[in-house]
Amino acid sequence: MVRQILLVEDNLSNRELFVEILRLNKAYELHVAENGIQALEMLETFSPDLILMDIHMPEMDGLAVTRTIKSTPELASIPIVALSALAMKSDIQSALEAGCVDYITKPIRIRDFLEKVAQYSTAREVQSPGYKEPTGL
Repeated sequence: MVRQILLVEDNLSNRELFVEILRLNKAYELHVAENGIQALEMLETFSPDLILMDIHMPEMDGLAVTRTIKSTPELASIPIVALSALAMKSDIQSALEAGCVDYITKPIRIRDFLEKVAQYSTAREVQSPGYKEPTGL
């Protein structure tokens, strides 16, 4: 099953790196937004399995975009992973409080990044209404 991923990143160099890494895996169909406003516009027409959200962007930062997504019932279940060069505990806490499920610092460690993308791109499938946790094995 192909996983839809929305990458929201304003920095061209970072965007190109993420695209290059993610396009190596044929299981991912990548959609790219250059800013938060464009991301919200894109989300009017599709619902990705995962959003990778840069936190520091002009016009509308990633935290504001995340809060908007999480306040929209049709989109609220999409896992959002924050991407940021800032690694202070307060930055991470702010992202988690806004609704992000995880936080990846830049520069990224490619293996860790890909593991998190794989983990969170299937999160909604695991949480679907028909899913039941295994009992007492």
